[in-house]
Amino acid sequence: MSKPGNIARVAFLGSSGGSAPEKLNGRKLFIVARNDRSGDGLRLPEISGNYEKAPQPKELVILEGSAHAQYLFDTDQGPRLLSEILRFLSAP
Repeated sequence: MSKPGNIARVAFLGSSGGSAPEKLNGRKLFIVARNDRSGDGLRLPEISGNYEKAPQPKELVILEGSAHAQYLFDTDQGPRLLSEILRFLSAP
């Protein structure tokens, strides 16, 4: 993990944020499609679990659909995805 202050913000797109979410520094945005699946099943339970373990400040955005990560941009959720990321990155 990085030292406190090295990372100001990070956005996880279809990712649980790694194996040690409790050590994540800075502001965190987790974004996932409700029905996004891996070979092991839905990604949402793992992402939600790691979100709960991550320290504040943090946000979880659940979009409709099943597209994974960058493929969300090619769905009807693309505009909202972009809006959420830009809002997160530009917030004071």
